[in-house]
Amino acid sequence: MASKELFLWCVVLVGVSVLTEGTEKVPKVQVYSRHPESIGKENTLHCFVEGFHPPKINVTLLKNNVEIPGVKRSDLSFKEDWTFQLLTHVSVVPNGKDEYSCRVEHQAFREPMVYKWEQNY
Repeated sequence: MASKELFLWCVVLVGVSVLTEGTEKVPKVQVYSRHPESIGKENTLHCFVEGFHPPKINVTLLKNNVEIPGVKRSDLSFKEDWTFQLLTHVSVVPNGKDEYSCRVEHQAFREPMVYKWEQNY
């Protein structure tokens, strides 16, 4: 009985790898803050990337086109459709002048894509 179960699991794994191999899914990106924006008030900037495949991806949070230090990342996880998702976040203090954005590098893009945080003061 154990060998039949093992065989079944092998068939399932091969099927999943065949379905996902060569499948390229473009990342969907959202850039947003944890709280409503307020000048001079600390907030958390998020860049949520989902629906991408393969899982290799580079997500960078930027302030005035310079990488922000101390960015934290969630563990890479996958959804029911076998696409992946990742959350990056960092503490920021908006001043009304600085521009914040998220740069995403993935093989589905010809070049890195930059998504701006649209601040509404």
